[in-house]
Amino acid sequence: MGNDSKDKSWLVIVIGARKRYGTFRIARKTLILLSVCLIATIITVIACSCWLSSRSCTVSNNNLTGELATARQSIDCINREKRELLSEAENLRAELETFHKKHGLLSTVEKKDELTSGSDSGGNETHEEPFVSLEQIQIKCEESDKTIKVRFIIKNEDPEGDYVSGYAFISLNPTPDGSGQYKVYPEAPLVNGTPETYKLGEYFYMARFKHMEAVFTSINDRNRYDSISIMVYASDGVLRIKRDLTL
Repeated sequence: MGNDSKDKSWLVIVIGARKRYGTFRIARKTLILLSVCLIATIITVIACSCWLSSRSCTVSNNNLTGELATARQSIDCINREKRELLSEAENLRAELETFHKKHGLLSTVEKKDELTSGSDSGGNETHEEPFVSLEQIQIKCEESDKTIKVRFIIKNEDPEGDYVSGYAFISLNPTPDGSGQYKVYPEAPLVNGTPETYKLGEYFYMARFKHMEAVFTSINDRNRYDSISIMVYASDGVLRIKRDLTL
């Protein structure tokens, strides 16, 4: 390879093992132009790759967003249909109970759950047939924020493992001197210490268990209250459990 400084070019001689293939003269301007073209090509390829990658991510994100919106709509639709089916099941069950009573028959539920439960002075629960049980009862009094919290688990005790349903109330009971007022969760008017309408309670429909919590606020003087009552009604309105717990 020769170098002609005057013309600012290079002479390239290609020689093989047996013969000379030829000579080529490369000007400096040509070399610079080729280098610029190569760099421009590399930059163009990188830019195109980045653009295609970002576009692919954008399309993928748009697809995922659309699928997520569709999934949320499906979940909302399923939840709405579930509530409607539960309501229809309750109506059908009520109609079936009415039909059986009208014709002097006992329904399957009445054969299984026929009884009422009560509570003794120590708050012990009694019932003839399994329905539900109350587990892990916790009562916490917070003097700082003047609240009383009650937590427990309603556990399914059906021997066949069927779904059970009903309504639950928690009441905060005043002392016998009457200085306090009854507080009920969920809110419901009381008649002789029990809710006037059982359907105002917190509804449950479960195969295994359900967590329940009540928070009674604005308890300025806790000494005005001496006990907590937990009442569980079957779906036909029969009071199945009434447990009294001393604060």
